Amino acid sequence: MSQVKQSKRLISQQVTTKPRVIVVGAGLAGCYLAAQLQTKCQVIMVTKGTRAQSNSMLAQGGIAVALDPGDSPQQHEQDTLAAGDYHNRKAAVAQLVSDGPIEVRQLIKNGMQFDQTASGELAFGLEGAHQRPRVVHADGDQTGAAVTSFVQGQLTTAIQWREETAVVRLCQREGRCVGVLTRDQAGALTRINGDAVVLATGGLGNLYDFTTNDATVTGDGMALALRAGVTLTDMAFVQFHPTLLSLQGKCYGLITEAIRGAGAVLVDEVGTRIMAQVPQQDLAPRDVVARQLTVWRAQGHQTFLDISAVADFEQHFIGVTANLDAHQVPFRQTKLIPIQPGAHFMMGGIQADLTGRTSMAGLWAIGEVACNGVHGANRLASNSLLDCLVSGAKAAQDIERTCQEQGRVGRAASVTDATTASAAGAANQRPIVKLPSLAQLQEQAWTNLGIERTHHQLHGFLRWLDQFNAETVAPEDLSPAQNTIANLCLCARAIAQAALAQRQSLGAHHWKEARKDESCAS
Repeated sequence: MSQVKQSKRLISQQVTTKPRVIVVGAGLAGCYLAAQLQTKCQVIMVTKGTRAQSNSMLAQGGIAVALDPGDSPQQHEQDTLAAGDYHNRKAAVAQLVSDGPIEVRQLIKNGMQFDQTASGELAFGLEGAHQRPRVVHADGDQTGAAVTSFVQGQLTTAIQWREETAVVRLCQREGRCVGVLTRDQAGALTRINGDAVVLATGGLGNLYDFTTNDATVTGDGMALALRAGVTLTDMAFVQFHPTLLSLQGKCYGLITEAIRGAGAVLVDEVGTRIMAQVPQQDLAPRDVVARQLTVWRAQGHQTFLDISAVADFEQHFIGVTANLDAHQVPFRQTKLIPIQPGAHFMMGGIQADLTGRTSMAGLWAIGEVACNGVHGANRLASNSLLDCLVSGAKAAQDIERTCQEQGRVGRAASVTDATTASAAGAANQRPIVKLPSLAQLQEQAWTNLGIERTHHQLHGFLRWLDQFNAETVAPEDLSPAQNTIANLCLCARAIAQAALAQRQSLGAHHWKEARKDESCAS
């Protein structure tokens, strides 16, 4: 064999003996993990949309991080615990606030540009439930897009992207996750083998019609875990953001909390301050503000964000301004933005440890789809992007170490991936499918799994779900639209069951006062 051929063969062997890591999701958490592993592993990114579609890309607020000389991780920790109603796992919070500054400094070292003051220092913003300004921004109110795009730009051509490809099932062998079953746009089913599988699919916001979430965020990761018997936790805690742009009963995007941090206040149609009598007023934790707005609206009031005290609004909040103009909101004249609460973030999810490990060997979960206890019963504003960085970095380290220790280097690459025609391709092969429409499910979820809950409504909602077969029908046998609904049905059942097990109001889970004709045992 010639020296050239021998050299090529050695290079080929080196490539194929790298551990193969499958990352499901294209948001900040998955991309940051991929960036850490791209020189050490064969990384395959699978996302049912494009790499530009994720909640990370939509995040307006910023990254909460203790980098100001007058701040400290301990103060950030206290604010995180208080916002989370002390339901947080303290070790996870300690990891977030101590490792967070390390990861953000590394981003800056790599070339990420955050907004600065006139003197060239980092500009820190103030948001709800923070005792001091500690939120760094990029491009004003477009931090998520700026940071996620930057991290994606750090990914090399060694990363294999499989966009517009949905994962429909986790593949298992002897209790270990060994790959994923995917379906592409043409309906072809492909099994991709992996030494490690990472779920970074985001939350479940589209269970509700009124949501800040990207249209692709439909509880897929949690549903994959439920079907595979992977443990979920804290599913009762769904965060509703207080301020979504509301026009004719429809949601048209998030109105960032940073605007309230800059001086805006919540008012009704006659200018009455809605949060005036509440501790921390307009900067109270999100669950508190959302409930107060719900009470106000139930009394027949309209709700607005009064921005008259915000200096240079259009310069600081470029993205929000563009959205308001796109929907012809006359905020320049009225200084008012019509708002109402809507589904925003999932504190619960796939149970994970501090390295992202789940209850199934070979499977990690990071970002919003995971629950390591860091957010407690209610997430502190702008902790989500920070968690993406920290959980992504920790999982990357653990995956590299685990693959080496267990001798799994290159094992997946030696197994041929298999592609077949979709089982749902022929109409006469499809099983009987009983599912609600997406609109029906969203209406039921908003009514029964919303900001305020009752035992009677939760039991009724579970009975309503019983008429469908989302849990038993194979996802391979469903169309993409049907699979989305089935996934959301599985998540909805998990939320309702967890809420019923939660005896007292806590954080984002709130029991509405029972009516006289309503029994807790009904």
